[in-house]
Amino acid sequence: MDISYLKGLIEEVMYIWGEPIDIATLAEIITDASKKEIAEALSQIIKERDEALSGLIVKKFDTSFQFVTRASHDKYFEKLVTSTPKRLTSSALETLSIIAYKQPITRAEVDKIRGVSSATTIDNLVERGLIRENGRLDKIGKPIIYVTTNLFLQYFDISDLSELPEIKEMDEEAYED
Repeated sequence: MDISYLKGLIEEVMYIWGEPIDIATLAEIITDASKKEIAEALSQIIKERDEALSGLIVKKFDTSFQFVTRASHDKYFEKLVTSTPKRLTSSALETLSIIAYKQPITRAEVDKIRGVSSATTIDNLVERGLIRENGRLDKIGKPIIYVTTNLFLQYFDISDLSELPEIKEMDEEAYED
């Protein structure tokens, strides 16, 4: 398949799909091309759109890709967007941070770190799609294990978890008096 034609197909699928899409799903849709060919075409699309300063760029979220606008253009779209996104509460941010840095993690482990019950907060984060259940721990009670999702990466505009800021250990001596 001609690379230019393939790039056009990938762009069309990504536009219609609307959500992040991975190479395996693209290969299921575009059956005339291999995953390797799709990955190469996608790399070219990303590079070309970035170099051309195109309004729509392709952003990678873990192993998925999505059309997004440039962050530097946000000021032009503020008037178009009238709804205010729901902000996360401080307890939700705290819980989400613990899960992001310690994943995979159980609710009991989150509770132990926070010192309070996180049941409602975790349920809300699951409902919002920022975290998901990722199986069960093989110990008494078989507790659910939680991990972050691609929506988490999108929400914080990061490609993968390695972009999370480093946690600096607190100086314990500063708190001893």
